[in-house]
This record gives sequence, C-alpha cells and structure tokens, in this order.
Amino acid sequence: MGKRNRAALLPTHLPQLQNLIKRDAKSYEAEFLQQYRHYQSTLAIFCLKPNEEAKELSELVTFISQVCQCYPKETAEFPQQLVDLLQQHCVVLNPDVRKSFVQALILLRNKGVIDNTRLLPLFFTLFKCKDKQLREMLYSHIVTDIKNANAKAKNNKLNRSLQSYMFTILESVKTGNSDENAVSAKKSVDVCVDLYHKNVWNDAKTVNVIAEACFSPVSKIAVTAIRFFLSSNEDKEESDDDDDDMPDVKRMQMANVHAKKTKARSRRLDAAKKKVAKKNKNSKKAETFNFSALHLLNDPQGFAEKLYSKMSSKEERWEIRLLRMNLISRVIGIHQLSLLGFYPYLVKYLQPSQRDVTMVFVAAAQSSHPLVPPDALEPVVKAIANNFVTDRVANEVMAVGLNGIREICARQPLAIDETLLQDLTQYKNHKDKGVLMGARSLIALYREVNPEMLLRKDRGRAATMQLKDGSASRLQFGAAEADALGLRGVELLEETKAEDEDWGDWEVDEDASDSDEEGWINVSDDEGPLNIAMSDDEDVKKDEKKTETGEKKRRIGKRQLRKLQDAEEISEEQREKLRKEAEARREEEEKKREAMLKVASSRILTPADFAKLNELRENQDIEKAAGVKRTNDKANDDQVDESAILGARKKAKMDYEARMASIQEGREGREKYGSKKGKERGSTTNREKARKKNFMMIAHKTSVVLKGKRSLVEKQKALRASINKQKKSKH
Repeated sequence: MGKRNRAALLPTHLPQLQNLIKRDAKSYEAEFLQQYRHYQSTLAIFCLKPNEEAKELSELVTFISQVCQCYPKETAEFPQQLVDLLQQHCVVLNPDVRKSFVQALILLRNKGVIDNTRLLPLFFTLFKCKDKQLREMLYSHIVTDIKNANAKAKNNKLNRSLQSYMFTILESVKTGNSDENAVSAKKSVDVCVDLYHKNVWNDAKTVNVIAEACFSPVSKIAVTAIRFFLSSNEDKEESDDDDDDMPDVKRMQMANVHAKKTKARSRRLDAAKKKVAKKNKNSKKAETFNFSALHLLNDPQGFAEKLYSKMSSKEERWEIRLLRMNLISRVIGIHQLSLLGFYPYLVKYLQPSQRDVTMVFVAAAQSSHPLVPPDALEPVVKAIANNFVTDRVANEVMAVGLNGIREICARQPLAIDETLLQDLTQYKNHKDKGVLMGARSLIALYREVNPEMLLRKDRGRAATMQLKDGSASRLQFGAAEADALGLRGVELLEETKAEDEDWGDWEVDEDASDSDEEGWINVSDDEGPLNIAMSDDEDVKKDEKKTETGEKKRRIGKRQLRKLQDAEEISEEQREKLRKEAEARREEEEKKREAMLKVASSRILTPADFAKLNELRENQDIEKAAGVKRTNDKANDDQVDESAILGARKKAKMDYEARMASIQEGREGREKYGSKKGKERGSTTNREKARKKNFMMIAHKTSVVLKGKRSLVEKQKALRASINKQKKSKH
C-alpha cells in the first residue's frame, strides 16, 4: 500500500521525484516526460502574461535544471528557452521568477550543459534590472566563471569576446542617456578591475577597456576607472610593508616560558601565530610579475590629452577634477610626455587657501621629468615660492612650499633659477624645524645634481673639490646622463673576476686525484734540494718588476690636493700640478667608462652578477662617502607621496573629547580592573597587607620588637581587651 501511495504522489512531489531520477533515471523516464510536457504548457501560458508571479513554473524550471543531465536529448532546447525568455522579458519579470531562472542557468553552467559564451553576455545585460540581490549574484558568478575558465590556460576566445562586449557597453553609455545602460557599464568596469587584481585579465586590452571608461559621462564609472589606475600597485606595496612587520614567534614563545603567564601575553602570542600562518599560506601561491596598468596603455599621449580636455571643462566636482589631475600627472611622469598646457592650469590652484592643495603639489611633482622644458616649470616654481615661502604665512605652509619645490626640482633641476634657489636656501637656519629641514633638503639635492647654483658656503667639501678640479658635470637640458644607472660600477665585476683568477705561477696537478690514498708523496733524493721562496725574496722580485716596467708617476695626495684647492692664492707650479691632476682623473674616468662599455657589450650578466654588483657598489659608496653626513636618495619618478610634501610635522595635542575617546578605545575587549574577591573597594589596607607578610620581613620593625619585650601585666591587658572586642562583635 505504501508503494502505491508513493507512486501516486510522484507527479506532484517534485523533490522526491528528483531524488529518484538521480538514483535511477531510466526507470522514471515516463514521470520526467510527464513533468516536462507540463512545463512546456505552463511556459506557453506564462509567455502571454510574463509579469505574473508563476510559482509553479519556477518549481518546474528548478526541477528540470537539477535532472537535465540525465536526459540530454529530451532537454536539449531547455537552456535556450530560458535564455530567450530572459532576453525578451527580463525587465518585466517578477523578481522571484527571474531569480529562479538565473539560478537554473547558473546550475546548468556549473554542470557544463550550456557554454559560457552564450550565458555571460546575457548576464551582463541583466545588470540593468533593478534588483540588488540579482546583481550581486550575477557579479559573483561572472567573476568566478571567468576565473575558472582561465585557471588552466588562457581562454583567449572567451576573453576577447567578453572584452569587446564590455567595450560596446561603455560606448552605448556615451551615445544614450539610459540609466540601465549606465548600471550595466558600471558593473562591467567592476568586473574588469576585479579580474585584473586577481591576475586573470592582466593584458593590455583589459587596461585599455578600463581606460576608455575614464571618459564616461557617468561620474561613477569614470571615478571607478580613475581610481583603478591610481591604486593598481597599492596592494602590492601594502603586502611588502606587512612582510617587514611580521612578529618573531619563537622569541615570543621563549619570553612566555620565563615570564609571568598572563592572558594578554597569550592573546598576543595567538595573534602572532595566526598572522604568521596567514603569511605562510599566501606565500605558497605562485608569484606573479606584472607591469603597472599605466605602462600598458596603447596611446599614453592621446589618453593624457583627452583627460586634460575633460578636466578643463569644469563640469564636474572638485574631487573628480583632483583625481583626473593626479592621473594625468602620473601618466606624464611615467611615459615622460609633453603636455605644456597642464602646468599653467596648476598655477591657479597653487594658493594656501585652496582645498587639498597638497594633492596639487603632488600632481605638479609627478608631472615633472627631465624632458619638460624649464620655461614651462619655472612659473609653477615661482608661484609656489611667492604664495607659500614668505613670512606672511604660517611655518607649516612654508615647509609645504619648500618640500614641493624640492620634489619638482628633484625631477627637473633646471626648473629653478640660481637667484631664487639661493634665496630659498637662506631658510636653512629658520627657527621652525619643518622649514629648516625643507631648506636643507634643497641644499642636499643641489649638492649632488648641480652644486654650481648654490652659494659657495653651501656647496660642501665634495662638491667644491669637484668644481675646482673640473670633474663636476654641467647640467644641460635634454642631455642624457653620463652613466647608465643600471651599468654603474660594472667594471668592478671584471676586477674581482681578475683577482679570483690570478693564481700567479701556481700550477694545478690534473692527476691529483690519482695520488696515494694516505696522502703521502714519494720524493726521490736525486731531484736535488728544494728551493722554497720566502717572503723577502718575493718583495725583491716585486721591486725588480717595478724597476723593469718603470717607476709609476707620483700623484698628489688627497690632503695636499685639498690644501691646494682651499688656498686662495697659488703659484704657477701648484696650478700646473692641479691641472695635471685633473687630467689624470679625467683619464681614469674615461678608462672606467671604456671598461664598463666593454663588459656590458661582451658579457651577459646573471642574477648572481647583479647581486655581486650591488654589493660592490655599496662598498664603493661607503668608502667614497666617508665623512659625509647624509646623501640624497634618488627621487621616485613614478609616484609622489603626500607625506613627502607635508614633511615632518609636530603631533597636535588632543583635546578632552579626543583623549576620552582614545581611553575608551583602549578599554575595548579588556577585563574590568578591580579586585576579584567580590569586594566593593578596589584594594586592601596596609594593616591587612602586613598580616600576610612573611615574619622575617617585619621582624625588625619597632612594633614587633616592643611586642616581644612586653611585661606580664601588659600582656594580660592586651588579652583582656581582645576578648572584650570579640564579645562585642558577636552582639
């Protein structure tokens, strides 16, 4: 009776029928075909009124999507029917019905019944539906599906078709004013950005699709694309910074062994273990090497010009214009472009009262590079000097102005004239530390790049010596650097290689491995006495070698050379010595350059060679910079940090509300202070503490000593008083 009842319920109880079909599909084929015919008739009725809530149709669609892999021939048209229905009536469909159709298609895609080239374009069009939950589900599925499709190998066919489709969506937003297209385009840009960060779509086509979104008339789309280019490397830098702050777990464990066991120490140790475990888990992933997104632009000059024309229209809010300004400066600095109209545009915003003026400084510094004409940057530097570096403004404003000028001049030293530079360096003894450091950093910069522009007292010893002997190079606009930065010091590799290979007159016995196992060598008496070279003989040979090749020319010592350079009046003979010394140094530099070019053109450097080269450079710089207090680091041409413009700032004193907020924040997640004995008062009295002390700690006290010297009468009185006190306390 039970089996007959179950068979009677099967046509109406779909979950039970679904379970039975998955176990034995052939036995229940008739029941499935009955349900499939019912689905087709229900679908035909639903197409007449697609805005109705069809709960029965949703259940049938879910049931068929669960078991369609068991009957592939019968359900061959089922996926296409759902796709067509969503394409035609996606906007007017009931939200629950539409969600059930989308879930069924996702299930079919996960089972491999439908291809993603047919499904993903449909999902992009469904973004225009005003359903937040549906958009989130579609977004997560699109990202996951594309990531899985490119997991083993790049699916170029799918990638190209989807990127072209996204490009057409972005173009449709420019032509039409529909909000639905704008939402679909915004989600498309989000997908591209997410896949780029996941290292799935990291090619130039993806970057240029996002670059096209920067010119979108919809502000949300443009801001998303601009922020992508401005923050494409921040995650990597943060991860690098986190590696430096990793805790030492072994050291903390050893400290806990010998220290007092507290809950705070155990919590800190657990947190450190979790942090290290998370880092080790991430380190197992394959390392990826990518260019910055800005390096993959097809036409950087055209991109910067279109952004500049868009920014100059003043139709957008100041925050968006500031983002565009920052992006234009980054593109100009990285690709060393020429956009001369950008610098006069910055001048009008260089006022102390301007909001976010430090970001304008950042844009001015990032857009400076050695190929910008000094005439274009000189008005910017003068505007900063006139508006910021004056006695009429606060000290913080002066420090910002000096730091901004330094960042610009670090990238184009010819942007400032000699008179203005010498005027700014007079602030090196200012009472405010920020202004003082800004002026001295400017002096340190020009000591390296062009010491001739500084006052004589500010040039320093090394720069003065270079100027006197003529070894200092003159800075000229457009001239390439004398040394390729990547090849500087490469001749040191050849010198170390020659030292390693110089074994003198030693000969290696090729048959050394064939010698006796015990290590003894048989020497016959007929070979005559052995001549052993002592150290004195070697010195004699070296002296003879010197006399044969001729004596080396004597050079002026460093101390004597410094005296001659510092002297105001020198004789003709001394002047001739200085001239010869300068010529000798120039010849040495020329020989080094020739050796560098010879090594660079005849040898392929390995990673081990580069590591050795860096070590040799550091040693050479340490020897050269002996006695020098500070050296100026080379400016980062790609990006300028706002903290470099602000400089060193004194921490402002907190008010009462800020202090109380900080106190309350520190108390979160901490046990309440106080006695754990359940008493109302927080601690015990001194008498109570004295009772618990060891006797040897209080044996020397006067009260204890006198207590032992009491007479019998005094002891009786004290005992009587104690008994009376106990009787009173009982009542």
